[in-house]
Amino acid sequence: MANLTVEHVARIEGHGNISVSVEEGVVRDIQMDVVEPARFFESMVVGRRFEDAPLITSRICGICSPNHALTSIKAVEAALGVEVSERTRLLRTLLVYGSYLQNHATHLYVFAAPDFVGLPNIFPLAQTHPDVVGRALKIKKLGNELCNLVGGRSVHPVTAVVGGFTSEPSSRDLSAMRARLRDIVGDALATVDLFASFKVPDFDTAGEMLALTSPTEYAIYDGDVTALDAGWTRPAADYHDTLRESIVGHSNAKHSTVGGRPFLVGAVARMNLNAQRLGARGRDALEASGLVLPTRNPFHTHVCQAVELVDAAERCAGYIDRLIGSDGSSEPVAVDVSAGTGAGATEAPRGTLYHSYSIGDDGLITKGDVITPTAQNLANLEADMRAFAPTVADRPREEFVLLIEELVRSYDPCLSCAVH
Repeated sequence: MANLTVEHVARIEGHGNISVSVEEGVVRDIQMDVVEPARFFESMVVGRRFEDAPLITSRICGICSPNHALTSIKAVEAALGVEVSERTRLLRTLLVYGSYLQNHATHLYVFAAPDFVGLPNIFPLAQTHPDVVGRALKIKKLGNELCNLVGGRSVHPVTAVVGGFTSEPSSRDLSAMRARLRDIVGDALATVDLFASFKVPDFDTAGEMLALTSPTEYAIYDGDVTALDAGWTRPAADYHDTLRESIVGHSNAKHSTVGGRPFLVGAVARMNLNAQRLGARGRDALEASGLVLPTRNPFHTHVCQAVELVDAAERCAGYIDRLIGSDGSSEPVAVDVSAGTGAGATEAPRGTLYHSYSIGDDGLITKGDVITPTAQNLANLEADMRAFAPTVADRPREEFVLLIEELVRSYDPCLSCAVH
């Protein structure tokens, strides 16, 4: 096998190339080249009012825009010392889970599934297995409509603001959404069964794994950061002291390490660290999948995301029960503007997302920082590619390329986010 370049890897978010260096038939190096240009969102917010940050940074990604908006809001609130109501927190959590439903359905069925059935894309499946494609669209549509119901739009939400919400759904609309969430559990369970049936390569990553954790819930909106191998737990707001970003010459995206070691964030890390906090249906789905935790195989992302779909549907129906059965307000609380610095973190579908801002006495942002899940994963992805490639180098060229692409897709990368 000679040197090769895979240009514009298919079925991922954004544009990237794979470069494989081969000497005397041996794979010597392999790189993920993120070719999208930097977009400078961290500079874009400087000089803008603090209220503008969520609206601007949600444009980092059209897929996980709710996560960027809410993480930005949390960072601003931390900088200004704003405390929000429990009702606001519940509505925000629903908004995060809306992004899970739509993102996981897209990744699993549109991006990943064709790899396991020998197809180049999902469109032939629409002819041969319309029920499977219909299931995917049903889950994705519900995720979009949950984001629209809570956030005012399915992409780039507008009702979630610093201190609360400018409006919230009626009890009638929440009740209708609750019924649809309960109805979709069956589709999510079928998704677990489908992806648990696919054979994946037997491969373990050597990287650390990080995710938000909480003693009371499956942490996606609030929590501390926990390291699977090292065993430590630290405040998410201290991420600057925990993570290290570095510039690499072959890519427009930075790489990240923790303790000098590459690491993985996302569904596998979350499941390893939070499985005990799954709801009843999620726990049953995990057991039925046959997946044994902890797992170090990044190809298990698909099953972990499918289990999260089950848990999301069950959990969101429960959150709506609490919203309908309680009083309280999500109206924005008063904000006293003063100089400060704050950070926020949430679990976006692809992994932990961090925002931080410094704000002056005039309410203008003086500094902004964002570390996206894919930017955290890239160093570990490359390390995995280097370890995995020699194990499949004896395969025919086309099969070798497909297996390397499958590994990339197992990380569910968003390269546009990575060059934010």
